[in-house]
Amino acid sequence: MLRKLGRSWWIAATAGVVALSTAAAPAMAATGPGGFSLRPVYQADDFSHGQAMFILPAGENGLVNVAQYLRFLANGQRPPHSQDQLAPYENLEFGYPSLTDSALHNYYLDESFGVQSGQIIRTEHPSPKVPVFIYRDTHDIPHIYGKTDPALAYGAGYAQAEDRLFLMDVLRHYGSGTLSSFLGPSCADEQMDHDELLLAPYTTAQANAQINALPAEYGAQGRRAVTMIRAYVQGINAYIAKALTDPALMPAEYLKYGSPKPWTPADVVAVAALVGGIFGDGGGGEIRNAALLRYLQGQLGQSGGATAFTDFKEQNDPGAPTTVVGKSFPYEIPRRVNPATIAIPDNPSAPLTGGPVDTTPHCSATAPSKAGLSVIESLLRFPAHMSNALVVGAGHSADGHPLAVFGPQVSYFDPGILMQEDMHSPDYAAEGASFPGTGFVELGRGVDYAWSATSAGSDLTDQRLELICNPRGGPVPATGTFYEFKGKCTPMTTERLPDGTIGGKPFDHTIHLTVHGVVQGWTTALGGRPVAVVNQRSTYNHDVDSVIGFLGFGSPALTHSAKSWMVAASHVDYTFNWFYVDSRDIAYYVSGRDPVRPSFVDPNLPTWGTGGSEWLGFLPAAKHVHQVNPPQGFFDSWNNKPAPLFSASDAEYGYGPVYRVQMLTAQIRHQFALHHGKITRADLVQAMETAASQDLDGLTILPALLRAVGGRQEPAGVGQMLAALRAWYATGAHRIRASAGDAQYQQADAVAIMDQLTPAVIRAIFDPLFAAGGTNPGGYDVFPMGFVNEPYNGGGHLGSAYDGGWEGSTLKALDQFNGASVAQPFSPVVSAKLCGSSGLSGCGPALDAALEATYQALVKANGGSTNVAAWTQDANTVATGLTMPEYDNIQFRLLGAIPQPNIPWQNRPTFQQVVSFPAHRAG
Repeated sequence: MLRKLGRSWWIAATAGVVALSTAAAPAMAATGPGGFSLRPVYQADDFSHGQAMFILPAGENGLVNVAQYLRFLANGQRPPHSQDQLAPYENLEFGYPSLTDSALHNYYLDESFGVQSGQIIRTEHPSPKVPVFIYRDTHDIPHIYGKTDPALAYGAGYAQAEDRLFLMDVLRHYGSGTLSSFLGPSCADEQMDHDELLLAPYTTAQANAQINALPAEYGAQGRRAVTMIRAYVQGINAYIAKALTDPALMPAEYLKYGSPKPWTPADVVAVAALVGGIFGDGGGGEIRNAALLRYLQGQLGQSGGATAFTDFKEQNDPGAPTTVVGKSFPYEIPRRVNPATIAIPDNPSAPLTGGPVDTTPHCSATAPSKAGLSVIESLLRFPAHMSNALVVGAGHSADGHPLAVFGPQVSYFDPGILMQEDMHSPDYAAEGASFPGTGFVELGRGVDYAWSATSAGSDLTDQRLELICNPRGGPVPATGTFYEFKGKCTPMTTERLPDGTIGGKPFDHTIHLTVHGVVQGWTTALGGRPVAVVNQRSTYNHDVDSVIGFLGFGSPALTHSAKSWMVAASHVDYTFNWFYVDSRDIAYYVSGRDPVRPSFVDPNLPTWGTGGSEWLGFLPAAKHVHQVNPPQGFFDSWNNKPAPLFSASDAEYGYGPVYRVQMLTAQIRHQFALHHGKITRADLVQAMETAASQDLDGLTILPALLRAVGGRQEPAGVGQMLAALRAWYATGAHRIRASAGDAQYQQADAVAIMDQLTPAVIRAIFDPLFAAGGTNPGGYDVFPMGFVNEPYNGGGHLGSAYDGGWEGSTLKALDQFNGASVAQPFSPVVSAKLCGSSGLSGCGPALDAALEATYQALVKANGGSTNVAAWTQDANTVATGLTMPEYDNIQFRLLGAIPQPNIPWQNRPTFQQVVSFPAHRAG
């Protein structure tokens, strides 16, 4: 039996609902202010004219009740609409070569406002006191119509709880650092709670204070946001109340974890902090950078090591592909750095010590919940970035109206970490995707425009060293809680946040804060003096502020042109690349609460927190990267550098001459060439999907490698490998099967060779400089970036791949060896160490050895076969017992009761829109 809570909380939670509207419950045909209808009239106030489409696998419905779960165990029957978007999504991989606009409906759903006649499968009216209706279409997508904004938000809360209640519960506990209290105590739960609290350790009062501050900061829109957040929470609680009395509405997961508890507005802040912290943050890697600098100085001397650090950091490599072309937006470019501001720990590689980073001695006293650990494992599989976007202007469109194919890569979960919704009130009209627990459409379309985002990773977070002091004089404690700031010995703020019980006793997380932010732990600097490492995050205590931007995106009165849309985007504090399309214009804006640092501070290294290098404010909107209707006729982004001179954050090492966006750029230009510069929505989808199966290493490292060894004498087996690689490159270097039923990739020999060869080539070039610091299968221990972000993703099977790796540095080294032009070549002190004692000029023998070692490894992996054409395995696939397609497969991480099958790899957005608007509102 599902446990039931007392009803007193529900009386309190619903007492304020009457304030949402004093009107009686409306009839189905009732209209609101200005003629607004509560009916889901198909394509009403919709200027897409049916040319807006979207897809989100596996399906919208995430509710699995106990009866449905038992039915699935008995005969495999799934709940309806939990998998009906999986096949269309998967099948595009094989259907895209012949795609036309008329066939897009085979792979995408209609994203028109409202519901077609006869397509409503269920109508819900959550409360007789609230004028809101939820209409479910044939894919169970909720179309929510409220007479007022608060009524609409109430309906959104109810609908999101209906489709994602357990997932929302996981997210709010994750975001508030209380997974242990929800999933059960374990060291893994406790560690995840610690990690999240080191990002956003808010008490309930602090979270509520963020919401309550919105009106003072944002005026009418702030007041609007507050009323909608509160109504949204009431809608969630209305669903919980019904589920407690109706087993058909209660997710089966609560059999393991107890009945769901009521939501509060603070829970929305927790989810916002979590999502923003994963996808919308950047920077915070200064301590790791200090460790790399120290290592390089140990190898090359003080000056040489500093030069090498700058070379590999690639903060502003002129060869880096950018979304804005030919126009610079200088940001975070220091002048003369004052060395006294740089604060490097005595041993920057050493783990930090102290309460915030230590689990309790008894965290394993209670046997962990296997189901809980499964949830933890799934949550750990978030990708680092979200992407991608292809947006083409009117001048390159076959019908004269801009086109967009865009969406986020947020990995694959069941149920989905995103959900679809269509939301309407007299002042709000948007359809698209929302993170459950937030309510608004974060990525989607409005009446005559659409928008989406990719993660930008701008530098929002700095690491500072706080010099520990003793207010009474005498010895300074190693983990002291007083620090020097502006000449005073200042006490840290200490927070204790409860998180259930450990070994039967109440357990609290102890978190310390300074004026700069959250203490991550303690170490020493200046020859043994205790210091605390603090992350200063610009969005700390502002995690809910971005709601103003999202509210603006969905409000027709606020967003009615590219420029007005940018105003809304400027209110999103998290760092994202935002893209916009309407019937006339395309636009781009990089959001983020970007700190302005003193010009004498090195943004890549830790700084002292003593008060001499404080932030000077935040980058004004006019200096953020932005553009409307670019001269090249299109925008594209795959988490690459936004614009020239907009510096890579301290945590970003991949903004060199190679980034995965180049695959999109090449395919967009290819479509222009095929169609005389005028393309359709289907052509743009083809560009996206062609890149979705390409191997970035095969497109970038391989041709430079072939030139490097072109004139050299290689053994016969190596020669066969090179011939297979040349043939593969000539066909586009794809990792794709010929048809859905095939067990192996086309040109499987070349795919296996490239996977085995790429790390061997990287190590042949760079081992002489980095191997002394230690190596691991994925990279160098001292370097904050792995060799290759392969589709396997270390067992994560995330789909997203090739997002940052050593491709750029490897191409740069090979081009220098080949005598090709390099925009920002390696300095002599670095090139002298590459490939061995002879330096870069002597790379030939090192590359020969890498090729021979690859050949021998693949002979072994393929059972001793020397027939290169028959190879289908490399060392990694053999070690995992998988075929190469299985090794690459996308896996849905289970956050619910019923798993989804694996699907073939595609490097494309999880949620994706295909949109064009042939018309625009008058005026």
